[in-house]
Amino acid sequence: MRAIKIVRRPNWQQHIQENAYQVDALSDVHQKYWVEALPQPFAIEFDCQEETAIAEATELLWAMCVEFLDWFFTELNAGDVDRRLTALQIRPEYWQAIKNSWERTEPVEDLSLGARFDLAVTTDGQIKLLEINGETPLLGAETVYQWNWFVDYMHNYQRGKYPLPSDASQFNEFWEAIAGQWRRIVAGYNLKQYGISFLVDENLEEDLEMAMQLIQILQDEVDPNIYTQIVYLRGLKDERGQEIQRGLGIDDDGYFVDHINDRIPILWKMYDWSDLQNDMAKVGTTQALTARLETGEVKILEPLWKQVLSNKGALAMMWERFKDTDYRQYLLATYLDTDNSYESTQLLLGMHVRKPMLGLEGVAVSIESGFGSLEQKESFGYGSEGFIIQEYIELPQAFGYYYAIGSWSIDGEAAGIIIRGDTSKITGRHCLIIPHIVSDNGLYIPE
Repeated sequence: MRAIKIVRRPNWQQHIQENAYQVDALSDVHQKYWVEALPQPFAIEFDCQEETAIAEATELLWAMCVEFLDWFFTELNAGDVDRRLTALQIRPEYWQAIKNSWERTEPVEDLSLGARFDLAVTTDGQIKLLEINGETPLLGAETVYQWNWFVDYMHNYQRGKYPLPSDASQFNEFWEAIAGQWRRIVAGYNLKQYGISFLVDENLEEDLEMAMQLIQILQDEVDPNIYTQIVYLRGLKDERGQEIQRGLGIDDDGYFVDHINDRIPILWKMYDWSDLQNDMAKVGTTQALTARLETGEVKILEPLWKQVLSNKGALAMMWERFKDTDYRQYLLATYLDTDNSYESTQLLLGMHVRKPMLGLEGVAVSIESGFGSLEQKESFGYGSEGFIIQEYIELPQAFGYYYAIGSWSIDGEAAGIIIRGDTSKITGRHCLIIPHIVSDNGLYIPE
């Protein structure tokens, strides 16, 4: 694994505008979200052995997640599952629906579209799990665009100052894997009859871009006649503040409804379950919604059982359960901050990372030692639900950026990677997207 210089394509912004979702973010020179906005752009090169190691780690980690969830929802003693849900600070009104979501098999299981593991891959070959993006895994748009960059670069820029190796490829099967999972969901959920609605936060462009990309994959690769629609979380307004389209609603029977008050039987969401549950509590519709979720009459992607995986408290439970197994090679020592064990105390005295159980994109994360905080991100109100402490591992660096690898798991199979970099040791929202290649000889051989 090494960083390599690449040439900044003279038409890189135009290429993004013509070939990408997330056009505004990726093509903005000032935001420095896509690597070609840097004075010296670069990519990360892996060899085939490293590619295989990341893929194997991804698939074993997903197998671990399934094993973990089977244990999590198994009750050897009365109240076991409830105690675990309590530890994760999940609203008790949803406990039965969450249990049903994992156990359901009839008429079809509660299906998942995908997940992303955030990994630290070190220069000495270690692969360690940092976080699980199980419930709202973004970066699909960026994953696909890096492929478009790779194809363009190999076709048009190999005669420049920094050609890619002649044997270069890319670990990127995201599009095909998502298409395959859509086919299973179309059949299992009968999307040809019911269609599917895509819920996005109207204030977050990346939500809409991810939804539009998934719609394109669904319609281009599976069935162009499946009905799809965008539903806005709070409603869409024009520049004068006038409502153009009503937001997501819920009727008296607990069914989500769209802007024309039609029921939504199947919903994809880029909105956290915990936030959605808090919203339902504020408007007094929790009981009606949980009744529908318990029976499975409302299907949601990602399903309720994913709420357990996305809670960072699950990482502490995984460490306790799997620290003496073969999965340990991929795990960092992790504890709930309420754990007073000797091992937890020892970790607190050394370098460790403190993370809120529900935080996203580095929010409220801090790197600490026994002497205090060394680096931290603003909390924005997160952390009241509790924290975990996690063993610290140094991320690799390239051109002044620390970088972490997001590895996609689709239906249990590794489906490619996306790399994010940050000048901070804590990868935050305003990060850098770094493309990658795979090459065994690292040589450009002119034709």
